Amino acid sequence: MKGQIQKSEEENILKTIIEKESWEDVIYYIVSLEQLNPWDVNLVKLTESFIKFIKNIEDLDFRIPAKVVFVATILLRLKADYLSIFEEEEDSVEEMLKEDKPFAELGIDPNLVQLGYPMRRAPKRQVTLEELIVALRKALAVRERKEERVKVARRQLDVVSVAEEDMTIKTEKMLKEIEELMQKLHRDKIEFTQIVKEWKKDKVIEKFVPLLHLETDGKLVGEQEDFFKEIMIRKKS
Repeated sequence: MKGQIQKSEEENILKTIIEKESWEDVIYYIVSLEQLNPWDVNLVKLTESFIKFIKNIEDLDFRIPAKVVFVATILLRLKADYLSIFEEEEDSVEEMLKEDKPFAELGIDPNLVQLGYPMRRAPKRQVTLEELIVALRKALAVRERKEERVKVARRQLDVVSVAEEDMTIKTEKMLKEIEELMQKLHRDKIEFTQIVKEWKKDKVIEKFVPLLHLETDGKLVGEQEDFFKEIMIRKKS
């Protein structure tokens, strides 16, 4: 009975932490639970407990926040290679993140969880809990900026795609208009001024830009004897 109550309390704690989506609270909880030294954090013990925490959350069918998963990947790399991200510049952190591998289901490479490499070199100095938290926040900030750049780039690509689609419609419409006018006038050439309804700057550009595209596509030819003279339009033979 006592064990069931304790398990229920633990589940409530896990649920509360996850609902807050606070990876810092996860680390503080583990440090307290495992009685880790906040002035000299045992990264191996902390990482193992962090992964165990995630697996417990998964067993309870709770949604695991993306930030918690990302912090797990950083901790695993610290455990495996003992990287001192505390003294690295942000660019170095970003380079490290470029090599990120998705882990099975959790977004974590299961091989890293299994390996548990021994320390490859002694730490330069003790790592405090506060330094660890600050370093992880910095890594998350780099990741978020990277994701934002990707989002901006995608939005720009969407705008370009819409613009290209819009220009395709305009060129097709203009080609049809020119062909119909040539047929109506029984001519193989027409003046540019004949397709511009109003001789205003925006109206001229509205017709001139699609004309340039049609020339580039090899569908029409624009001829002008002198710079200020009429532009003659004909179909490319």
